[in-house]
Amino acid sequence: MVVVRILLGVLLGLLALVLVLPAVILVDLVSGGTGLGLCQDGLATCSSGAFAGMELLIVTGGVVVVLGALIALCVRILRRSNTADTPVAF
Repeated sequence: MVVVRILLGVLLGLLALVLVLPAVILVDLVSGGTGLGLCQDGLATCSSGAFAGMELLIVTGGVVVVLGALIALCVRILRRSNTADTPVAF
């Protein structure tokens, strides 16, 4: 069960990273940076496609859903293992 707990921690860390990364990129672009390499010359000369925002939203949402499902699976496994260890009182 230690492996499941470690996996749960890793999945939660990945979920936090996926949710925070777009905000970090946006803050970097607004403050005059390159958006972590997204726009080489800054926001003024950055050319992105018409669907770039929607694509980012769909990919981020898909990753969040997959990570959420994996987290739910890990929690379910942990709950079942905890209830299997306790004796049933009659």
